[in-house]
Amino acid sequence: MVTTTPRATMPGAVYPMSKSSRVDSVDFISPLQQDVNRLCDTLLSLIESNVSAEHLSDLENVRSLAKIYDTSFKDDAAFADLANLIESFNLQQLTVVSSLFSNMCNLANLAEHVHRIRRRKAFERGEGSLFTHHFLHEIVSELEKNGKSLNDIRDQLCTQTVEMVLTAHPTQAVRRSLLSKLHSIAHCIEANHDQYLTPQEEQSNEDQLRASLLSLWRTDEVRRSKPKPEDEARNILHVIEDTVWDATPLYLSRMDRFLKLKGLEPLPLEARPFIFGSWAGGDRDGNPFVTPAVTKEVVAINRYRASCLYLAEIEDLLFDLSLHYGTQELLDYNAKVAAEVDAANKAQPELAMTDKIRYKEFWNYVPPTEPFRVCFHHIRDRMTATRDHCEALLANRPPPPVNRATPIYTSMNDFLEPLLIMYRSLHETGDGIIAEGKLKDLIRRVHIFGLTIVKLDIRQEADEHTNALNVITEYVGMPRYDSLDEEARISFLTSILEGKRPLLPRSLPATGKAKNVLDTFETVSEVGSEALGAYIISMCMRPSDVLAVEVLQRECSRDGGARSLRVVPLLETIKALQDSTVVLSSLFENSWYREHLRTRYDSVQEVMVGYSDSGKDGGRLTSAWELYKAQEQMVACAEKHGIRLRFFHGRGGTVGRGGGPQHLAILSQPPGTVNQYLRVTIQGEVMEQDFGLPELALKTLETYTTAVLKADLTPGVEVKDEYRKLLDSMSEISCTKYRAIVHGDPRFVQYFRSATPEQELGLLNIGSRPQKRKEGGVETLRAIPWVFAWTQTRLHLPVWLGLGSALQSGLKMEGGPQLLREMYDNWPFFRSFLNLIEMVLAKADPHISSRYDDILVMEEEQKQFGDMLRGLLVETIDLVLKVSGEQKLLDKDRVQQRAINTRREWLTPMNLAQVELLKRWRSMSVKGVVKDGVSPEEAGTCVDALIISMKGLSSALQNTG
Repeated sequence: MVTTTPRATMPGAVYPMSKSSRVDSVDFISPLQQDVNRLCDTLLSLIESNVSAEHLSDLENVRSLAKIYDTSFKDDAAFADLANLIESFNLQQLTVVSSLFSNMCNLANLAEHVHRIRRRKAFERGEGSLFTHHFLHEIVSELEKNGKSLNDIRDQLCTQTVEMVLTAHPTQAVRRSLLSKLHSIAHCIEANHDQYLTPQEEQSNEDQLRASLLSLWRTDEVRRSKPKPEDEARNILHVIEDTVWDATPLYLSRMDRFLKLKGLEPLPLEARPFIFGSWAGGDRDGNPFVTPAVTKEVVAINRYRASCLYLAEIEDLLFDLSLHYGTQELLDYNAKVAAEVDAANKAQPELAMTDKIRYKEFWNYVPPTEPFRVCFHHIRDRMTATRDHCEALLANRPPPPVNRATPIYTSMNDFLEPLLIMYRSLHETGDGIIAEGKLKDLIRRVHIFGLTIVKLDIRQEADEHTNALNVITEYVGMPRYDSLDEEARISFLTSILEGKRPLLPRSLPATGKAKNVLDTFETVSEVGSEALGAYIISMCMRPSDVLAVEVLQRECSRDGGARSLRVVPLLETIKALQDSTVVLSSLFENSWYREHLRTRYDSVQEVMVGYSDSGKDGGRLTSAWELYKAQEQMVACAEKHGIRLRFFHGRGGTVGRGGGPQHLAILSQPPGTVNQYLRVTIQGEVMEQDFGLPELALKTLETYTTAVLKADLTPGVEVKDEYRKLLDSMSEISCTKYRAIVHGDPRFVQYFRSATPEQELGLLNIGSRPQKRKEGGVETLRAIPWVFAWTQTRLHLPVWLGLGSALQSGLKMEGGPQLLREMYDNWPFFRSFLNLIEMVLAKADPHISSRYDDILVMEEEQKQFGDMLRGLLVETIDLVLKVSGEQKLLDKDRVQQRAINTRREWLTPMNLAQVELLKRWRSMSVKGVVKDGVSPEEAGTCVDALIISMKGLSSALQNTG
């Protein structure tokens, strides 16, 4: 246990002491390993009673051999001993091995999270140091030194917004039932390091830890059915409710306190440094299970859960604000509301609200002399009516009759009005300190979370809109829409938008996909922008793709498009990125569209850039460089036309899909592309990493805040022409090499399907949508299973393939080595790119990958292909080290080194178990169907063990897809 000496702190001080006061001798590394060892030992002691002595002996042998292998510089003999032992196990033994090591990977992640929280708290107390940190006060101090005034910094903080869009992408392999138990264990680990616990509290904590660990072991790790989109939506709300709901106002209060210490005004009430969106239930791209009915249901779920959260806050404030006086504004407002309620009750006596016994406080009587309680009493009645309305919709019951005395909330501003009146009243009567507490937190929650917690985006593929327009044009006797060239399409769509005559007849007998598209647009019009965010067009390749959505929104609208959503093109292939300025120029030069942007969106255009498909299309280097150039060029194009551009970054969890540390990713964006607004996807396991525990949520909010602040207020690094020329050349070489192997080599597809668990990923049941958009080869496979499969085998091919050839060419150029090193040292984009690649390469293991080939790849030609790929991997590692100047990977990132080393002993056995399980499953099945003569029990046990191995590896590597 780490013990520390308490020290006095200044009132309100929430930031670290100066570096000179830190005690760097405090040991922060040992507690992490101690926690991991303790969790493992405790778990083993708990499962002794339900695992045979033979199986326990097997587990100890596997652990022992794994440690020998990982500490002997990957000795061939140690590896062979471990592989032979695991190969000798029966299915029950393989299941126990997979389950223990899978659970230990989750527990190691947990211990790492708690360790980082503990390190951060110690640093704030002035004890020890941190390798990486992004505290607000440090970034502000840095900006001040660079010439920025405190007023400039406050202005930026007041106006910048980070919108985090939580998606339903299937990359969280761990069940929520397990996550909840892991969170309980995390609290126990953290409490274990509290030196002030009494002996009884320590024992209680130990009992809780053992109970949670046993419950974790006893919980089925396998999802027995695929989640529905509605389930995914509920999971996202759980993430918000568990940590973000409280973390957001807490962090804003800390920002206020910091600004006051600097002599500045706090953030205005309407500031929205963070807002949250969702794709669960709105992303219908390639997902036939997301229907208009599902979207309506998810919106009702969001509204219901929001009303429940708000009711808890309202009940607390109703009890707390017992003041017996208020301003005339508040008294007048209460009198107006009372008169409206009285009139409504007289007009609708049968609807007078009498069933209030369910309320926590003041269910029968509110003293009229307490104006704040009177005001909150009415707010509570309206929020209750809102909750009951949504609950009826979700239960497929008719909603309660509209009660004019307590109408449901449909507008955020309607909810805010009385809250702001009470806030002003408290300040004007000298009670501002009360206003700055729970009431201010509630007001800020309303600004950030609205009436639905998250705003739901709608996403659909461009071809689906084309198909819908084909049906319409054929029905009305016009030439098929897809027969028109691009110029004719733009002319046709613009004429409809500029005219008043509708294109879509109400009698249109649409069926199938076209009907689904048109019904979706009707749903968008019905629900409106209070609950919905943006309309995203995936695979958007041309200007007409955007105009087509504008036409369909207006044609299907009940109000002429007044409730339509902003339309966001998603550029996700190399070609789409290269053609981006052509698309935007055509739109900005279209008179209708330019005026539409000006009047509806204050001349702001949002563009989404996709990291996943562009990486799968041309490799990581080409994708990263084309994304960088495209953003630069799009900003210049928008400025030329008087348009302000905002980017929505579609990043995945892995480096192969644009993932990585947020602060690093934001600061490596091209200068001038953040512009006080950052929209980014948070996917799968990244949700747990960012928001799984309350302190992690606070850290994530601060990281995003400081990154956007610094990106906007720090002058961009000049990108020299020689940098660009070299990267252009390297990108071309990398893309050519990547495509030659992935798309050009006839051995590739068969090798991919034999040597990786790509065909078995569907067994995981971690997402509602299919793995492929349509039947076909690698090009039709979604980016997530593409990256997931290669990650499992530890080859990580999508991240580095083609990079070695590119670096080799750069190093061979005259002056190339010096130029590459200069780029690495001075250019944030290139340094960030190479550091992220290095992090993934450190997780790669050619030895493990070769085992998959030895056991699963049958043809000698395919085995040679695998050897060639591993040769390229080793070559790439050597070349990356030459550019970075390191002796071994991650020499400059001790945090990542420690994280990987903590999990290393659990990884190798799971990989070897997975290889053996894949071999056995494939021997007893054909295309996922069990062969005749194989018992269902045996097949089921094999599948369960295989699934557990895949989940465990994804947790250990922390990069599912």
